Amino acid sequence: MLCFMHYQSIYAMTRQQLKNSGKLMKKSCMPKNDVTEEQVGQIEQGKFIEERNVMCYVACVYSMTQVVKNNKLNHEAVIKQVDMMFPPDMKDAVKAAAENCKDIGKKYKDICEVSYWTAKCMYDYDPKNFKIKDLFRMSQLHNIVLCVLLFTNIHFSLQMSKEQLKKTMTIMKNQCMPKNGVTNDEVGEIDQGVFLEEHNVMCYIACIYKNIQVLRNNRLDKDLITRQIDILYPAEIKEAVKKSVRKCIPVQNLYEDTCEGIFYAARCLYADDPSNFIFP
Repeated sequence: MLCFMHYQSIYAMTRQQLKNSGKLMKKSCMPKNDVTEEQVGQIEQGKFIEERNVMCYVACVYSMTQVVKNNKLNHEAVIKQVDMMFPPDMKDAVKAAAENCKDIGKKYKDICEVSYWTAKCMYDYDPKNFKIKDLFRMSQLHNIVLCVLLFTNIHFSLQMSKEQLKKTMTIMKNQCMPKNGVTNDEVGEIDQGVFLEEHNVMCYIACIYKNIQVLRNNRLDKDLITRQIDILYPAEIKEAVKKSVRKCIPVQNLYEDTCEGIFYAARCLYADDPSNFIFP
C-alpha cells in the first residue's frame, strides 16, 4: 500500500510506519467484504474489478473515513477531511478530483456502486495523485493515531497536541458509539477514569480494540498488541508500555463475557498509568 510522507507536518512518521499502519484499515474492510488481495491490491494502479464485493470494499473505506452520510457520499464531508488531514501541496489537486466526480453518485442508488464509480472517476481524473491515497490517506492517519493512543504517551508518538488527538480520534468514536447505543455522557470521560459498569459501555470499549486489530478469538491478544508497539512506538518507551500491557491483559480472563473482560482490562490500564492513558 502506498502512503505519503509529509515531512514538515505534525503527522511526520517514517514511510514504513505509515505502510504498516495502513494495513489495519485494509484488514478491517477486506474480510467484511470477502475480497482478496488479488481483487483489491492494485486499485492504486487503476485496476477496478467490477464485482459487487470489490465495490462494497471501496464503500467500506469511504465509510471509515466518515464521508458517507445517510448512505451517500457527502461532498462537503470529503472537502472537510481534505482540509483537515491532507498536506497543503496536495489539497487543491484532491479537491479538484472530488469536485469533478461529485455528481457521479447521482447515476447510482446503491452506496457500493456510488463509492466504486466515484473512486474510479477520481483515479481517471488524476492517476498520479490518486493511486490509493484518496481512499486511504485519511483512514491511515486515524488508525495510526488510535494504535498509539491506547497504550502510550502522546508526547512520544506523533508529537500532536491533545486537541489534535481528540479530533483525530473522533472517527473511531463515531463508529463505535452507535453500534453499541452509548451516549457521550456514558463514554466521554473514559480517559479520565470514568468507567461506567454498563454492558453497552463495556462493548463500546471492546469495539474500539476490535477496530484497531488487537483482538484474537474475541480476546485482547498480547502478541498483537506487542507487535503494534514494536512497529509504532519509540524505543525509549516500548518496555514500559509492554510492562503495563503484560500486567493488565490477563485481567480479561477472569470474565467469560468478551465485553466485560476487555472493559476490566482497559480499566486496569488506566489504573496502572492514568497520566498516559488516552481513550476516545
